[in-house]
Amino acid sequence: MSNHKNTAEIILDTAQFIVQEVGFNGFSYAHIAEKVGIRTASIHYHFPNKEDLGEALITRYHKHSMTAIAQIDVETQNNLEKLRKFILIFDGPVQDYCTCLSVMLSTELATLSEKVRDRLAQFFTANLTWLERVLDQGRREGHIKFEGAADVQAHKFLASLQGAQLLARSFRDKSRFEVIAEGLIAGLI
Repeated sequence: MSNHKNTAEIILDTAQFIVQEVGFNGFSYAHIAEKVGIRTASIHYHFPNKEDLGEALITRYHKHSMTAIAQIDVETQNNLEKLRKFILIFDGPVQDYCTCLSVMLSTELATLSEKVRDRLAQFFTANLTWLERVLDQGRREGHIKFEGAADVQAHKFLASLQGAQLLARSFRDKSRFEVIAEGLIAGLI
């Protein structure tokens, strides 16, 4: 039983790396099979079709993201510091000149199944809800300053991080992400 879980996780890890590099429509099960060293039938056993794989990818990504965010909440009281740690989540893919899974899937939204689109929307909603809460609390506590509504600021913050990933990837220059991330924080002090 655990062997199946290990194989499924390896498939998901490989698929996520490929999607973050070339997009969801840029690969087939044969690509995964070659990288993992298994037959495509083994992939179909765990994920009967690509829609199932896409749903599993975004579901797992959402779960990992929420776990990371919950850890930030537990470890950090200052809301400005929470935002700095949140930025680090988005910095990870930049180190490999990739974008986060959610950004790559968003670029192919029109071709994704309804289930994958729904899961992607849930991912973004959860991130925006958390950001809005942190921004609002930070402003009330005096750690963060900004004009307007917290939900609007949350959208700007998340969109800026995603755009920064795309710029860093396009220019193959990690410093572009860092400059934008620093600007986001500086704009809230």
